[in-house]
Amino acid sequence: MAEEEHVSTYARSHRLRADLIRVALGSEAETLLAEAGSSVTGRAAKTFAKEGRLRVTLAALRSGVALDRHQVAGPVSIQVVRGGLRLVLDDGEADIAAGEVAVLDARVAHGARALGDCVLLITVALS
Repeated sequence: MAEEEHVSTYARSHRLRADLIRVALGSEAETLLAEAGSSVTGRAAKTFAKEGRLRVTLAALRSGVALDRHQVAGPVSIQVVRGGLRLVLDDGEADIAAGEVAVLDARVAHGARALGDCVLLITVALS
């Protein structure tokens, strides 16, 4: 079977709305932190790109907010734009600080907890 046959119709047909998407991370981070502050979950997110298998999302978490253990169907990068994040893996934990990026392979189970208010730029390449 050809690789294209394994890709959903959505992934094959969905396209970016522009040739270039520019994001002012600072102002978007402020907006999302404010939204997270008024949310009962303590988090907020905005997806900037859904192109085929690519997802680019900015997420804000208030201090102490946890993300339950989960897996992603493709490789994922988590860049901490502001604050800090504790990434919890099967074999231990890693604290990721602002300006650092963590890259996980596809289907690596992980959870996370915000170490203070934090903003994350998450990029996923779905398999």
